[in-house]
Amino acid sequence: MIVDEAVLVKNSRSKILGDLNSKGSIIRGITFGNNQGQSVQSSMDLQISGKLSNDVSVLASISDHNLPIQADGYTQTLEEFDKIYLQLNIKDKSILRAGHLDVQDDQTYFSRYQRRSMGLQFQTNFGNENKTFVDVSAGVARSEFHRIRFQGIEGNQGPYRLSGKNGEQFITIISGSEQVFIDGILMKRGENQDYVINYNTGEITFTSFRPIFKQNFITISYNYANRNYTRFLITGGIRHEREKIKFGLHWFLENDNKNAPLSLNLSKEDEQILANAGNNTELMYAPSGTVTDYDVNKILYQLIANPAGNFYEYSNDQTQTLYQVAFTYFGQNLGDYRVKQTTNNGRVFEYVGNNMGDYRAVRKLPAPQQTQVFSANSEYLLKDGKIGTDFSLSNYDINLFSSKDSNQNIGYAARIFGNKTFTKNNWKGTPSFEFQHLNSQFHILDRINDVEFSRDFNLTQEFNQITQNRLIFSFLNTWKNQSIFNYKINYLDEKNSYRGIKNDLDFGFIKGKFKTKGNFSYLDTKATFQNTKFVRSGIISEYTTNKGSWAIGGNLEHNVKTFNATQLLDVSSFSWKEAFLQKKIGDSTRTKLAAKVYLRQNDSVRNNSLENMNHILGIVVESQIIKTEKTTLNALIHYRKFSYQNQDISTKFNQDFVVGNVLYNQQLFRNGMRLQAFYELGNGQEAQREFQYIKVTDGQGIYKWTDYNGDGIQQIDEFEIAEYVDLAQYIRVYTNTVNYIPSNKNKLQLALFVNPSVVLNSENKFLKRWNFNISLNSQNSFYKKDQVFVLNPFEKNQDQILKNQNLLASMQFNPTDKSGWNGNYRFIANDNLINANFSNEERSQRSNFLNVGYWFNKDFRIDWENSVHHIENASQLFKTRDYILNNFETKPKATYKFTEMLQAELSSAFRQKARKDGEELLKTLDLTGSLQWDWKKTSLRGNFSFINNDFTGNNFSIVGNQMLDGLKPGKNQVWSVFLQQAVNSFIQLNVNYEGRNSGERTIHIGSMQVKASF
Repeated sequence: MIVDEAVLVKNSRSKILGDLNSKGSIIRGITFGNNQGQSVQSSMDLQISGKLSNDVSVLASISDHNLPIQADGYTQTLEEFDKIYLQLNIKDKSILRAGHLDVQDDQTYFSRYQRRSMGLQFQTNFGNENKTFVDVSAGVARSEFHRIRFQGIEGNQGPYRLSGKNGEQFITIISGSEQVFIDGILMKRGENQDYVINYNTGEITFTSFRPIFKQNFITISYNYANRNYTRFLITGGIRHEREKIKFGLHWFLENDNKNAPLSLNLSKEDEQILANAGNNTELMYAPSGTVTDYDVNKILYQLIANPAGNFYEYSNDQTQTLYQVAFTYFGQNLGDYRVKQTTNNGRVFEYVGNNMGDYRAVRKLPAPQQTQVFSANSEYLLKDGKIGTDFSLSNYDINLFSSKDSNQNIGYAARIFGNKTFTKNNWKGTPSFEFQHLNSQFHILDRINDVEFSRDFNLTQEFNQITQNRLIFSFLNTWKNQSIFNYKINYLDEKNSYRGIKNDLDFGFIKGKFKTKGNFSYLDTKATFQNTKFVRSGIISEYTTNKGSWAIGGNLEHNVKTFNATQLLDVSSFSWKEAFLQKKIGDSTRTKLAAKVYLRQNDSVRNNSLENMNHILGIVVESQIIKTEKTTLNALIHYRKFSYQNQDISTKFNQDFVVGNVLYNQQLFRNGMRLQAFYELGNGQEAQREFQYIKVTDGQGIYKWTDYNGDGIQQIDEFEIAEYVDLAQYIRVYTNTVNYIPSNKNKLQLALFVNPSVVLNSENKFLKRWNFNISLNSQNSFYKKDQVFVLNPFEKNQDQILKNQNLLASMQFNPTDKSGWNGNYRFIANDNLINANFSNEERSQRSNFLNVGYWFNKDFRIDWENSVHHIENASQLFKTRDYILNNFETKPKATYKFTEMLQAELSSAFRQKARKDGEELLKTLDLTGSLQWDWKKTSLRGNFSFINNDFTGNNFSIVGNQMLDGLKPGKNQVWSVFLQQAVNSFIQLNVNYEGRNSGERTIHIGSMQVKASF
C-alpha cells in the first residue's frame, strides 16, 4: 500500500475518508546524529469500516511495522511484522478480499488444505433454486504446511519443539495456523484452556487443565514461515447444487519460482548439487564454509589441514584466511562438531572427530517445489440416502532443479461411497459403504482421514507412498434414540506390503437413570516385515440423579507387534488396562465436585513377552467450590502414583507427578476490596537457552557493546542495556537449543485492591483520599530429580533453574480542592534467575519509593521524591557481573505555571551509590531545569541538566557503567528540546533533539516524526 503524505497534509480527514468509520495512525520518522548512522522508522495501524455505496461495504485492517525484531524475543528471522486485510462485500452475494488471506478447502475429500497467502480472493454465488458457488484466489504463499505426531512424555507438560518439513529445528510458526489434537480430540489455545504456544520459538506447552501422559498421542499441524523462494499459490473451486445432485471442480496450484530465491543465495555449484540429487533429499547438502573478511560481529573459523580430513577451527587471527561457516544439526553421534562452551557472543563449534559430534559443516539446500492437485466430486441424493464419488489428480515435483525421477510426480486417488436409511416402527438402520484407491504417487496436501488413522491401523504414517486400497462397510442401528448399535469393518491393503482388517463395534443404551456406552475394536494386520494384533475396548455405565451421578468403567489396549523373520516382539508393543470410579455432584448451574479414582496396569516388552512394568493409582478432583456473584473458587488436581514391579527401575525413575491449579476471585465490602489469585502446579521441561547479540540499524537496538578487556572480541558479559538511543546498536535473540531439562514448575499470581472509604462505608473526606494495591507474580522451575512436585512458590534451593518473582505494594494519598497535600509509597521486590549460555545469573532488587507533594495553588506545587535501593547481581560464569549496590536518592522539585502557555520546573537531586563488595562509590549532584510553552497547536519543551559525578573506583567496568548511568566521572551536561506541532485536525509533527557532553566531544541526536491519526 502506498501512502502519499502530501495528500494527507493538504486535505482534512472527512475529505479523505468520507463517512467511513476509522481508527488508527500512520507514522513516518527519521533519526540521525553525530554518534550514529541515519535510521528510518515507519509504522501503520489502521482499521476502516463502512459503506462505499448502497451495494458495497468495506472492512479493512492494515498493520505495517519496520521494527527489526521483537526485543528480547525468540524470533529467528529479522523481518517486518505487518498484516494487511481488505474486504469488500458486494450486493450480499459477492466478497472480494485482498491482503493476508486464510484459504482452505473442506469441500473435497482428497485435497483438503489450509494455507496463508498474500493476494486476492473472490467469492460469489448466483442462481436461486439451482445455485452455483465460485471461489478463486491467487497470491504469494508466505508459509509451509507441516504436521508432526509424537507420543507424550509422562507428566511432562512441555514445552515440546515443533520442527520444519525438512527437519529444520528452528522455525517461526504462523500465528493462529495450528491445530492440536490429543488422541484425536481437538484442543483449544489459551492459558485457561488446553495449551499455549510460542510462535517465535515453535514451542508448545500444555496447561494444567490438560495433563500429558505417556499413552497420549499428540498430533499438531501448522504453517510456518518459509522464505526460501517466491512461492505462488492459486486455489479455487466451482460448485453447482440442484435438488438431487451436487458436483464440483476444485484446484490447488502451489509453485516455487526457482529463479527468485528470497533468503537463499544459491551458487552455480549449489544448483548443480540439487540437479544431481533428483528426489533424494539426503543428497541436498552443500559445503558451508565461505571466505570472508574479519568482522568483530561474526564468529569466524580457519581451515585446518589434516591427513584424516580438513576441518574448521574457531579463530580471530586477522592474518589468517577466515571462513564464515554454517553448521547443521544431524543428531547425536551423527556429526563431526559440537557446541563449545565459550563466553563469545554467538555459538562456537569445535571439531571432535568423525561421527563423534552432533553437527556437520554443511548447509541444507532447500529445493524449489511444485504442487498441483485437481479434484472433481459429485453427489446424488436418494430417498433417505445418497451416493457419491471423488477423484483427484496430483502433480508433485519436490525438486524443480532436477529432471531426474520426474516419472514419480503424477498420481491419482478416487473413491465411491453411499448410504441409505431404513425405518420400521422404533428402529432406524443405516448401512453405508465406501471404497478408496490411492495411487502410490498421489500427493496428500494435508490429510485425508481422521487424525488417529495411522495409529488405528498400526501404520508409520497415513500414506506411505504405496498403492492403497480401502473398503469400508458399516451398519448403524438406533431404537427410539435410546439405544445405539454400530458395526464397522475396514479392509486396508497396501500393495504387496501390508493388509489389515479392522472390526469396530460401538454400542450404547439408556434405561431409566442408567446410561451405558462402550466400544470394541480388533485389528489384525499382515505385513512384509511385521504382523500385528491390536485390541481396544472401553465401557462406562453412569447412574444419574438430581444432585449428580455415579459412574464406573474401564478401558484397555493390547497391541502386539511381531517381526516375521525372527518372531521377536517389537519393543513398541504394549498393553494396558484401566478401571475407574467417578462421582459428580452438581446441578445445571455448576459442578460442585467431579472426582475420579482409577487403577492402571502397564505392560511392556521384556524377555520377548509382555510383562507388567508398573501400576498407577490416579486421583482426579475438579470442583467449582464456590460460584456466586461476588465469589469464585475453582480447583483442579490430578495425582498419579507409580508402583514398579522391578525395584531397579523404581529407584532409577520417579515418574510420580501432580498437576493442578486453584483460581480464586473475591469481592468484599461493596466491591471496596477485590482479590484475584491463581496458583498452578505442574511438571515440564526447560530449554537450555543460549542467546547472542545481533547488530541492527543504529538507534533501533536495545543493547550496547563495550570492549572492557580490550581484546577486540565480543563477549557475552560486555553487553548492557544502552542508556542513550545512539548507543543502542544491538538486540538480544535466543538461539534455540535442542536440549531440554526435566523440571518441576509452580506459578502464583495475586492481585489485591483496597479502597478504605468503601470498605468502611465512610464519607470521611480524608479516608476517601487513600488507595492500596498489592500485586505478586511468582514463576519458578526446578530440576525434577526425585521430587514429585515443589509446592512453595518462594522456595530457594540449588536445583532452581528459572525464577521470576515480582512484588509491588503501593499506597496512594490524593489531593483535593481544599487540601493540596498528596503522596505515595511504593515497595518493589524483584528476584530473577535465568539459565542461559551454560550458566545461571541471578538478580535481586529491593526498592522503596516515598514521594510527598503539596499544591500551594493551581499554579505552584512542590514535590519531594525519595528512593532507596538494594541490588544484588550474581553470575555463575562471569565474575565481572557479581556486585552488591546500596543506592539512595533524594530529589526536591518545584513547578510553577506562569501563564496558561508557560510552565517551568526546577529540581535538584543528590544520589549516592555504594558498592558493598568493592571500592566503587558514587556521589552525584544533579541540577535540572525545564521550560514548557503551549500555544494553540504548538507545544515546545526544553530541558537542561548539570550532573556532577564524584566517583571512586574503576568506571570502565560493568558495575561502574551501571552506577554512572552511561555518563562519565566529573561534570556532565545533558539537554533536550521537543517540539510538537499539529498541522491539521489529524496530522501531527514531532521534532526531538537531544545532546550531552561528558568532558569529551559533544553528542547530538535528532529525530523527526510525522503522525496521522484517524
